[in-house]
Order: sequence, then structure tokens, then C-alpha cells
Amino acid sequence: MWGTVLLMAVVAGADPVRIGAVAFMLTRTKPMGLLLGYFIGGFGLSLIIGGVVVFVLKDVKFGASSAVPPVVEIAVGVLALLVALLVGTGVSATLRNKLQTRHPDVTLPDLDKLASPDGPPGIESMPGFDKLPGRVKTALSKESPWVAWVAGLAVGMPTAYYVAAIAAILKSGSSAAVQVAALVVFNVIAFAQAEVPIVSFLVAPDATRRRIELLYRWVSSNQRVVVTILAGIVGIYLVIIGLSKL
Repeated sequence: MWGTVLLMAVVAGADPVRIGAVAFMLTRTKPMGLLLGYFIGGFGLSLIIGGVVVFVLKDVKFGASSAVPPVVEIAVGVLALLVALLVGTGVSATLRNKLQTRHPDVTLPDLDKLASPDGPPGIESMPGFDKLPGRVKTALSKESPWVAWVAGLAVGMPTAYYVAAIAAILKSGSSAAVQVAALVVFNVIAFAQAEVPIVSFLVAPDATRRRIELLYRWVSSNQRVVVTILAGIVGIYLVIIGLSKL
């Protein structure tokens, strides 16, 4: 259980989108309010959802017949390795360019151009900002902690990594206290990219901004490498776990 929980938490915490969100908030005039709103919303919702799922399903018997078939784990692992291969070799970028050429009106995400070289973009340059209602634009431009809280809620929704961790927790058959502890550990690690800057900002705000900015730039310029490594780690892990059950 703990191996899966820790691995999935690290992968979730290394998500470039989460790091980018924190870096963006640190460039604002009142970053602490935004960071706290983001963390409270994301961490709180994620922990609540995990707790509800665990306690609702705690009496369900996860015997051998209800276990995830090894073939499924191997298939998902192979799929993750395929993603790592496509991204790492640049094939995914080539396919994206071909699709963009055929459908110029459709905006597709570009992993190689997540950020500008000058750092996190302003909120006005975010995709789709110009199409938002006036009130929404105003709320976003005012850097309201409530907006950051809503962003945290979006991040706190269960991801594939969280679902995999919860499945491992339920399958372990551990006591309620141990399962809750595993959920807390997962979320503490998964939201470390927000927790560390919150504490660090209180001590050294300028240094925190610089370091997170450097991290953001590195992740942005090396996002292909980051995605390849994360997908590869998850793929290898799932394939090994699946093969060990055959």
C-alpha cells in the first residue's frame, strides 16, 4: 500500500500545472492570500473526497476475486510507457503539429511552450480569458483568494494517481486509522508545491519567489522530459506489479 501511495503522491505533486499555478500566484501583489486559498480548497476537498470514499467502502470485502486483474494493470502500465515514448521521442509534438495544420481553428495544448521565457504569464494572457464574462474577468484580475480557492477545488478533484492510491489503501485492509493516515500522507506530498512556498514565504518572500520562478522555468523548458519521466515511472511500476501477480 505505502509504496503505491507514496509513488502516486510524488507524481501528482510534480504535475507541471500545479507548479505553474503556485509560480503564478507568487507573482501577484498579495500571494499569501492566494496560496492559502488555493491550498485550503485543494487539500481540503481532496482529503474529504478520499475520506468519504474510504469510509463508504471500508466494509466492502476486497478479496482475490475483486482485485484488479494483473492484465489490466499491465495494460495500463504499457499505455503509460507508450505515452512516455511518444512524448520523449517528440512524436506527440509532430502529431500535434499535423493536427494543428489540418485544423487551424482548433487550439491544441503544446507541451513544449507551456510558459514564456519571462516567467508565468499574466492572467489576461491565459487561454480563453478574453471570452469570459465581464464579472469573471474582474474577479480574476482582482486576485481574489476566493478565485484561488476555486482553483484549488479544481486541482483537488481526484486524478488517476489519487484513484490508484485510494484503491491501494482499500485493498490493503488496514485499520481505519492507518487508511486515514495514508490519505493524509498522500495529500501532504501531493500539495507540497504549495505548502513549502507558504512556509518559506513567511521567512524569505523574495528568495521564495526567485526559487519557485527558477523551478517553474526549468519545468516549463523541460516539460517533455518531466512528462516522460513521470509516465515512465508509473508505467514501469504498474507493469512490475501486474507481472508479480501472474
